[in-house]
Order: sequence, then structure tokens, then C-alpha cells
Amino acid sequence: WLAAAITCGGIIAPILLMTGFSLTPASTASLLINLEVAFTAIIAWFVLHENYSPRTATGMACILGGGLCVSWTGRPEAGGLAGPLCVAAACLGWALDNNLTRRISGGDPLQITGIKGLVAGTVNTSAALLLGAHMPGAADTALAAVVGMISYGMSLLLFVLALRHIGAARSAAYFGL
Repeated sequence: WLAAAITCGGIIAPILLMTGFSLTPASTASLLINLEVAFTAIIAWFVLHENYSPRTATGMACILGGGLCVSWTGRPEAGGLAGPLCVAAACLGWALDNNLTRRISGGDPLQITGIKGLVAGTVNTSAALLLGAHMPGAADTALAAVVGMISYGMSLLLFVLALRHIGAARSAAYFGL
């Protein structure tokens, strides 16, 4: 479960997101990110048979409807569908990650978070270096690591705990809020 979660959400989804960002206006991409919450809930409800209430389903519909209303310009935006589809596919990857992590959320959340971050970070950094990116100086790298550990690492740790106690759909909805 952990390897599949890391592959979907830690490796494939970030690559799709960066590709989507390069092909999609920022306004559209930022609103499409809300699809992660909806995809997580749909998978949790209909594939993993997690309980849901009409109130939760209504809230999820409002998230999607609001995103559609705010993002609709009345005409297709430049760049076609490839960018938005990549962003949406990244959200699906994170939704799969969320639901797969739910399956192992009874384990040590610190260990789960550490393994996910270490493996995904190593793979993505290696891929960036292979594609010609350069490492910043040691001070900037250390600062980025501390900021990432506090912001992303702590949020992932708390998310794993939420998965354990309230399920994937509700955790994603609260996290999205």
C-alpha cells in the first residue's frame, strides 16, 4: 500500500502537476486543484465503501460547483486541454495516494510520513537533476528542508492521523478547506 501511495502521490502526481502548470493559466490550475478533494471522496465512497452522509455529498458538490463557476470564462482558455488534464490527473494521483494511505493509517504516522517524503523527495530531486536542474547552495537547501519539514511534513503527518480517525473523504474535505 505504501509503495503504491508513494508512486501515485509522491512521484507521478508531482510530474503531472508540473507539466500541467507549464501548459495551463495559473487561475485555471489553482482552481483545478480542488479536484483532489472530490476524487478522494469519490474513490473512498464508491470503491472503498466508506460511509458518507447527504450533507457531506452536498458539500463535495458545492466544492466542485464553486470551482466550475469561478473558473468558467465563457470560452476555452489558451493552451487546450492537455494542461488541465495533467492537473486533473495529478489530483487523481493524490486521491489514490490518500485512499491507499488510509489503508495503512493504523501504522506509525511518523514512519509513514518519513518514508513517503524520503522516497518521493529522492526520486523527484534525482529526476530534476537528470533533467538539468542545479542544486542551490547548502544554506538554501537546508532552509528549504526545514520549511518543507514543518509545512509539508507536519501537514502530511496530521493528514495520516486524520485518515485513521475520520476516513479519507472527510480528511480530504477538511484538508481542502
